[in-house]
Amino acid sequence: MSANHLMEPHVASVQKGFELLAIAATFLSAVQAQVMTISINTPSEAQTTAICLINAFFLIGLVLDIISAFLAFLKYRWLQRLSHEESVYLEEVFEAPITSLKDEEEAPGVDDAECTTDATKSNSSLIEGWIVSWSALSLFIPMLFLILGVSSMAVGIQIFIWTQQKLMVAILVTLTYVTVIPFIIGLFIIGKDRERRRKIIRNLGKRRGDW
Repeated sequence: MSANHLMEPHVASVQKGFELLAIAATFLSAVQAQVMTISINTPSEAQTTAICLINAFFLIGLVLDIISAFLAFLKYRWLQRLSHEESVYLEEVFEAPITSLKDEEEAPGVDDAECTTDATKSNSSLIEGWIVSWSALSLFIPMLFLILGVSSMAVGIQIFIWTQQKLMVAILVTLTYVTVIPFIIGLFIIGKDRERRRKIIRNLGKRRGDW
């Protein structure tokens, strides 16, 4: 039976997460492309400083969302191409406590001691370590790009409403921002504390309804 049919739980979960991220980034890119029409078609000779800033933030957000979708798709494909041995190892790593992984990285081995006496091996080890760190960051950075892309669009909208709309519109839209931002922050401060997560799960159970 192929590795795809014997997929490890964490591999499947991470794959699904990046698949959904790619879909979300693609959807948000389409939304941003529509939002951009409120200012992007302004003739260059009629563009004020405010319009230039609005277009800049909208375009930056669009580019970041597209890159996020592309990287998420590549990460999804990379996970699909893992061998069975690599999938099993990923499962073991994800099951292990983060502190134990850090301790393993910091513990010097025989090879490390030999590298200290050989400058060439030491430099090679540093380069390899940099490549590993950069590649791992590249695999997990799509979410950050998506957040930055949406934030850029949000800033562009704020500039638009405060420079191109009536004061009442600007105030009401800004109040909407202030209302929803705390709930977005709430998702990012959950953290990894086991007891807090269990309490949140229990609270979710209390709030469930027929829907």
